[in-house]
Amino acid sequence: MIRVAIIEDDVRIASINQRFVEKVEGFEVVGIATDRAQAHEQLDILAPDLVLLDLYFPDMSGLDLLQHIQRGYPHTDVIIITAAKEFDTVREAIRGGVYDFMIKPVVFDRFQEKLKAYRKYYEHMRQLGGANKQIDQQGIDQLLWRAGERLDRETYFPKGIDKLTSEKILSYIEESEDMWTAEELGKRGGFSRTTARRYLEYFVEKGVLVADISYGTVGRPERVYRRAENG
Repeated sequence: MIRVAIIEDDVRIASINQRFVEKVEGFEVVGIATDRAQAHEQLDILAPDLVLLDLYFPDMSGLDLLQHIQRGYPHTDVIIITAAKEFDTVREAIRGGVYDFMIKPVVFDRFQEKLKAYRKYYEHMRQLGGANKQIDQQGIDQLLWRAGERLDRETYFPKGIDKLTSEKILSYIEESEDMWTAEELGKRGGFSRTTARRYLEYFVEKGVLVADISYGTVGRPERVYRRAENG
């Protein structure tokens, strides 16, 4: 289990985030802190794998706490969940080493997507670390590629590909181990077959899906899609 600490001064939002975390397989909330003293104490005692951190607190700066975590808890990752949208604040958080950044209010589908992506990253890091704590060039390239892919998926979408629709389709894909056709996905999401096909091909290009040909029961070939092994 990935051990999560929530550092958020709004008790109601902290409770919502806790419920969200507990709905995602492989995660558990080990503590909630609402101020500076509680945050420092829980970091010392719990040493969580992941911190969900707000940036606004009455008695401290979330960015200052982020620096404290990076200096004193190198094995703890941070995902920012905040209402802050100022460019300088976001840039400082990214430079401070956050794994990801979410703007409030956060819907569960997006929250779940972020945590599932982090779980893959966490497991990959453990595999690469190994017993000897060394990493070769291929492992470094994989880590850099994954970071670049995550950034690209968040910030750039080609013509004809909408961010919200992409996230909706990704949530459908994550929910099922089955293969999809464009027609099936279109019916599920309320899209046209052409739209569904465009997004499915986009995710093939991104390496999230792989495509194959199925001849079905009547022998008519049909393009089908399934999740990539590392997607």
